[in-house]
Amino acid sequence: MSHRTLLSCLAAVTLLAAGCSGEGTGQAPGVATLQSAAPVAPSAVAAQRPVFPFDASDDDRRAMAKPWEDCLVRKGGAKFKGHAEVLIVKGDVYTEDAREKAVYRACEPQQPETYEDHQRRTDLTTFKDNQREWYKCAQDAGYKLTAPDPETGEFGLTEVGPNGDAASPKIQECRRKAFAG
Repeated sequence: MSHRTLLSCLAAVTLLAAGCSGEGTGQAPGVATLQSAAPVAPSAVAAQRPVFPFDASDDDRRAMAKPWEDCLVRKGGAKFKGHAEVLIVKGDVYTEDAREKAVYRACEPQQPETYEDHQRRTDLTTFKDNQREWYKCAQDAGYKLTAPDPETGEFGLTEVGPNGDAASPKIQECRRKAFAG
């Protein structure tokens, strides 16, 4: 082997040995650490619940609620069949029974909610701003309204008049403007 080849090999081995010495940053980790993301907290999972679009039809809502109802039936039995329809008609489900509450809690990440309910739960300040905007629009449209709740900004109709009720096109347009921009 020539001197030149021997020196090249010696230089390469020296560089490799220097790279493995751990002196690079001067801070060797004392404990092994994971590089993966932290597990998602339950509240973060609940914040990711499906949200019904404003323009969703009842069929769209049923399709979105089916995985939630399937979860309820899987965890709680056949008595939970039809709960998707209850959610769509009433907007929520409620029980005092501890076992049923546990089933609802277990399936909560799959339970769809309205945009307003999602916003109330995850961003109350913006929800209150949108409620104020909806209230002003409905008032300007001639609806007779209750005073807004000081905590949430929510309000109700005091009478059903010529403009119709809470499902009337005018008040729904105000709702859409306030929440959907």
